Amino acid sequence: MVELSKVGQHFDQSEQPFVAKALDWIEKASQEYTLCLTPFLNPREAHIVSLLVGDRTDIKIEAEGCFDRAEKKRLVIAPAFMEIGKDDFEMVLLQVTFAKKFVTLRHKDLLGALLSAGLERSVFGDIVTDENKGLAQVAIDKRQVPYVLSQIDAIGKVTADWTEVSFNDALIKEVEGKEEFLLLSSLRLDTVVATAFNLSRQEAKDLVLSGFVAVNWATSNQLDRIIRSKDVISVRKKGRISLQSLAGHSKRDKIKAVFQIIHR
Repeated sequence: MVELSKVGQHFDQSEQPFVAKALDWIEKASQEYTLCLTPFLNPREAHIVSLLVGDRTDIKIEAEGCFDRAEKKRLVIAPAFMEIGKDDFEMVLLQVTFAKKFVTLRHKDLLGALLSAGLERSVFGDIVTDENKGLAQVAIDKRQVPYVLSQIDAIGKVTADWTEVSFNDALIKEVEGKEEFLLLSSLRLDTVVATAFNLSRQEAKDLVLSGFVAVNWATSNQLDRIIRSKDVISVRKKGRISLQSLAGHSKRDKIKAVFQIIHR
């Protein structure tokens, strides 16, 4: 079994609990010859699992999030010989319709309703809305469906008439943001925020220390936190960025990086 102490140095301290959990999933799949299903993971968490599996040939990973370009996905970690099917992900696609002429159901409305009902963020994935069609959909752990149906009968002014639909009927997610090439003096959180949003170092520092910056959906006030591949950084009223790849250093020793950036 791979020990946490041997791999922990490659990950941020805040990621250590998740790394330990992921190692347990991998070990279970390998040693017990069983399929291991994860909760819905964000891109960084899924990337960590992939890094931990590495080039092992005894196990494999498959991911599913219902939507094309889904951000949050469930992973199945299984022995290499085992077949993995859609049913193994134990998720369904729930849909709500709304009268588009009279009301609008936004992403944050549905997210707020699910969280207010007491659901953990790890039991449901992406939320996609289409105002033109008057539809909103959410990928969710199938075990949570009875609870949702019994507890959420309205979302704002919209009556929540839930229906389960096929993955083939999943709405198309709009492509958010664009890839941008940046030159950075370092991968510190404050430096990345300042460069991506064209802010002064002090402005970025103030945002971080004021609790307006989240890394992988958790508020972070650690200015010198090193941003890693697939980290998602959200900055209140500014936007969201995700490190896609690194491409070495420039002649002036700047770090060359590609970020997916959404400007608000």
